[in-house]
Amino acid sequence: MHNAKLTVLAGLISRHEHLFRCPICSRPLKMDGSRSMICGSRHCFDLSKDGYINLIPHAVRSKYNKDLFTSRRETSRHGLFDPLIDAIRNKIEDTAPSRSRELRILDAGCGEGSHLAAILSALQKPDAPDILGVGVDIAKEGIRLAAKSGAPAIWCAADLAGSPFADRQFDVILNILSPANYQEFQRLLRDDGMLIKVIPGSRYLQEIRALFQGEAANRPSPAEGFTDGCTIDRPSPAADSTTRRLVPVTGRTAELFGRNFASVDVQHVEYDMLVAGEALEHLLRMTPLSWGVPEEAIQRAAGQGPLRVTFDYVMLCGGMNE
Repeated sequence: MHNAKLTVLAGLISRHEHLFRCPICSRPLKMDGSRSMICGSRHCFDLSKDGYINLIPHAVRSKYNKDLFTSRRETSRHGLFDPLIDAIRNKIEDTAPSRSRELRILDAGCGEGSHLAAILSALQKPDAPDILGVGVDIAKEGIRLAAKSGAPAIWCAADLAGSPFADRQFDVILNILSPANYQEFQRLLRDDGMLIKVIPGSRYLQEIRALFQGEAANRPSPAEGFTDGCTIDRPSPAADSTTRRLVPVTGRTAELFGRNFASVDVQHVEYDMLVAGEALEHLLRMTPLSWGVPEEAIQRAAGQGPLRVTFDYVMLCGGMNE
């Protein structure tokens, strides 16, 4: 099985060598046999038997562990992200460059790869040009799970601060609930490319926040607002409702986004779902809201019965500045 994954990965990378550059010296990377990529300066990076390529030239520590990524994968499997995935797919279909060529999508901060895998699957159409998905994350535990999922993508352990990709290679960059590197995103996007950044809205998982109120001293702070003067299209809280209304947005994230990208479109995606049992426990364990919360408090919350949970996202979309 491991050899089969390695063979598939090596073939996929060989067909797309032009995407890569050395994260140390920025020279082009080429396949060296079937197990490594190497640059002209002889910097060498190995393909893992698990089906990903390790492009991190130095040791890194991540606060995200295997248990968190496993829980996020299971949360995705239970369909709790499906409305968000649908919104992203619709945005790509509506505004991505012409599909007369291969569509290349980079998920920057892909974690265990659930979002990218679902989006790639949703975008596939009979007789349409190929879609290439590339998932990158600095956390090897997440990338390892992504590669083991069997989703047809190139999975890379890499640091965006020393990005292993060549200039102007991607049509779409996804940045979902993950830190941004706008300078790198500008370098990596094609001239007609698009960045889709998803950040939590103010009501994101508010019921879980309430459950854990006072349980831990070092939880993440509530989501910041968004730029003054913008408007967003917000579905009503029912996940299947088509009723929409405009609301103002404020804060630093969209303002910074707007400084770096043109024609910014802001869409609010909000829905609620009744979550119980295994799905609820995985949801509780996947979120940093549970960091520092005693195990007994997590188990108590997971066992209390069905919980109606709010999923509140703001999706920022923009193209390259002219």
